[in-house]
Amino acid sequence: MIDVPTIQGWIEKLGFEAALEGEKTLQIRPRREGGKAPSLPPFFIQCGEHWVLLSILPLLDARAFRPDDLHRRLLAANRNMRVAKFAIDKNGDLVLCAELPTESLDYSELADAVERMTEYARLFDAELMRR
Repeated sequence: MIDVPTIQGWIEKLGFEAALEGEKTLQIRPRREGGKAPSLPPFFIQCGEHWVLLSILPLLDARAFRPDDLHRRLLAANRNMRVAKFAIDKNGDLVLCAELPTESLDYSELADAVERMTEYARLFDAELMRR
């Protein structure tokens, strides 16, 4: 089984800061470069017995502007994305999430998921929110 210290070490190896936000949850942030960290919404990793859950939330607050066809755009984007998917949480916030099984999880699989999620989050504003 994968434990929190292992995940934290892998995240730091990827160039992120990882802070414990509870017994089994890490909040990760890009490392500061030149005094300023690249912008990224809150990114959490929850370590469970069978799954590691990655969540960037909220990517878009429930009260924020949304293009009329945003749901269609999100569904179309989900079709082309690997590992992660856009979803709406119980509060109506837009989240980006992924679930990885712990049974065979290794560094390269977690690295792929984190890198894809950060890229999808950065592309969200540029591609999906344009009016």
